[in-house]
Amino acid sequence: MSVPPASAAPPDAAGPPAFLALLGVELRVALVLFLLGVWSFVGFSRGQDDAFTALATGAHLGTVVGSQVRVLPAYLLLSFAYAVLLFPLPIARRALGRRPLRRFATILGLDAGLYLLSLGVFFHTNPGLLDGTARKVAPFAPGLDLYVLYRWHLLDAAAVGFGLVCAAALAFYARAWFRAARRAAPAGRLGHAAIALALVLGTLGWSRATSPPTPPPRQADTPPNVLIIASDSLRFDRLGVHGHHRRDISPNIDAFAAGAIDLTGLHVATASTLESWMTFMSGQFPPTHGVRYMYLRRDQAEAVGRREDLLPRLLNRAGYHTIVSSNWAGNCFKLIDVGFAQNMASDVQNFDALVMEGAVWSHLIFPLYFSNALGEWMLPEIQRISGYLRPNVLTERMFGAIDEATARGQPFFGLLFYSTTHLPYTASHPYNLKYTDPHYDGPHRYQIDVRVHELITTGFAPTLPAPVIDHIRDLYDGTVSEFDAYVGEALAALEARGLADRTIVIVTTDHGEDLYDPGSTLGHGTNFFGGDQSTRIPFFLRVPPADTPPGWQPAGARLDALARNVDLAPTLLELLRRPVPPAMEGQSLVPLLTGARADLDLPIFAETCYLFFPKSKAMGMLTPEERARLFEVPGAVETLDVDPAFNNNLVLRADLHEPVLRAKDRMVRTRRWKLIELPGTPAPVLRLYDMMTDPGQTTDLSAVHPALVERLGTALQRYDAGTGGAVRWPVAAESPDGAAAPVTPGEEFQETPVPRSVPGAAWR
Repeated sequence: MSVPPASAAPPDAAGPPAFLALLGVELRVALVLFLLGVWSFVGFSRGQDDAFTALATGAHLGTVVGSQVRVLPAYLLLSFAYAVLLFPLPIARRALGRRPLRRFATILGLDAGLYLLSLGVFFHTNPGLLDGTARKVAPFAPGLDLYVLYRWHLLDAAAVGFGLVCAAALAFYARAWFRAARRAAPAGRLGHAAIALALVLGTLGWSRATSPPTPPPRQADTPPNVLIIASDSLRFDRLGVHGHHRRDISPNIDAFAAGAIDLTGLHVATASTLESWMTFMSGQFPPTHGVRYMYLRRDQAEAVGRREDLLPRLLNRAGYHTIVSSNWAGNCFKLIDVGFAQNMASDVQNFDALVMEGAVWSHLIFPLYFSNALGEWMLPEIQRISGYLRPNVLTERMFGAIDEATARGQPFFGLLFYSTTHLPYTASHPYNLKYTDPHYDGPHRYQIDVRVHELITTGFAPTLPAPVIDHIRDLYDGTVSEFDAYVGEALAALEARGLADRTIVIVTTDHGEDLYDPGSTLGHGTNFFGGDQSTRIPFFLRVPPADTPPGWQPAGARLDALARNVDLAPTLLELLRRPVPPAMEGQSLVPLLTGARADLDLPIFAETCYLFFPKSKAMGMLTPEERARLFEVPGAVETLDVDPAFNNNLVLRADLHEPVLRAKDRMVRTRRWKLIELPGTPAPVLRLYDMMTDPGQTTDLSAVHPALVERLGTALQRYDAGTGGAVRWPVAAESPDGAAAPVTPGEEFQETPVPRSVPGAAWR
């Protein structure tokens, strides 16, 4: 069928030729918008003068071009959708008879009006979209307050207007269908019916309401399920149950803690996501499991992924369905296959993902209209983007997998891991404004604003004015409050399925966070100054009464004894009545949980993570002479490569493996003491703190207690050698001069064989 030129269309023509003419105009509008997006991407990239931009415009130019082309289908879909919604308007059809320029301008104006109305629907569907928009425009228009759209109910009005447009369009196509039916025109009926159906599905969404399966009656020998709910970078002290001054910050976690055991002395071995979860899943310290930085080469990742003694694989063999649901924060589980049978974590944030993030934000139609399942289908990489703003979908996916396992009568082990509390502290509305001063208009208004080039060359600003630091902490508290809401949703979903009394539930994190504590800036894992804020983590454990060993601590108990995330896999295996592999260095905490032991004499060992920037840039607490002694490696620009054979992942240069390990700061922490060792020449820089009297680490005592420094240093050497799991530090060893020690000075700590659990049928 030939299509007459648009100018020949009768003013009120409502047939297929006129619709195709309108669609042709919409495609031209889309092309213009697409080219503007490309121009925006190119302009932004040219303003970034760093090595990664050079890669994008050089060897990996094809990746950049491909990212732009892959956004095109979104424009095609929107062209059709806008044509469908505007075609019923007489003004749109009359515009088709005008001269090309006026026709284009009229349709563009109608598109702009429809776009503004659609904001009401899509901002309500995904509140994070307005937050993302506010963050993007804040640096250019600091006085602009987009949240008046909420306060003045403008989005509500826009949503109503958009609904009326959709209803009018649906009525138009339904009437056209009936007219075509009376004229017995099959093609017309089919065309109008298809458009009406697409309109209904697009407006209302396609949903399948299903009830979760009822779990079968539990048998006496049925093992409990396990659900771990975690958020990246959650600080111990920013919860109400741990004394935070904002008592409304974590009501769901606080309520959960009242029915759980609170391990208040738990620390991680590395305050970095990949290394921390690997320590958890392997039951080994980093020198033993070998994952010492986040940018692994392909051979390293594959070697670790072949291990059969990681916790998820052990539980797979025990009949569990193992699940992880996470966004970009959990992409480490795609970098290394630790054995989850159902892996719903985001793909690795590789070089392709960084390019795609720039492409998506230069074409703003994609985050607006396609932050949903359709967008994930069209562009799976969108899930890797740090600004992807649908954290609630992680819960939905997890419980969809749990429902399937329950229907099969299979126990599950699930890790539900959010990025909510991670930098750049981008909570969704209203949490992002919950604690901030509404009159604040300084730096970091809606999130932590930092250019990648600045981060990887100099790190975060070493000091900031007090009001800015207070605002940053307010932003962070908003993310904690949002995560608390997700905890409440997950616990409610578990309860609704009748699984709460047959599931071990853990609420925790992978590490803590620096918030401009003394001697620190932002982030985590870069040093051990200012206190325990980056290694100490919240850890709440609730075990169903039917699955607790004899003597189990009462609900709400707080256990202050030191413990490590290396101890968690052995603990869970014992609670699940499974044997602990001999290779695990961690100590089961069941003796603490049952009151059989008040303390296990466990020292804390930790090491810093990979640094994006030279270490000396973040060591303002040291003297210039001490900083000059530090052994360090360059930042990310000079140490990372893009490996085309490894999915364009960022990897550490092979020749820098040993230097990066050599440059790591290490720490050993006992009940009272904390020794920090910073590698340097001709000797390391040492700091010793009395954590009982000086928890903020303001006074170095290394020169006061040299014998204690030597003993703690020896313990660190055992950690470096891969035998840290056998080290114990009894109370007698806390004496600074060794006078109260039971053996000769310098050897007060003990090396003891790690007792191995057997299946726990004895306490059943």
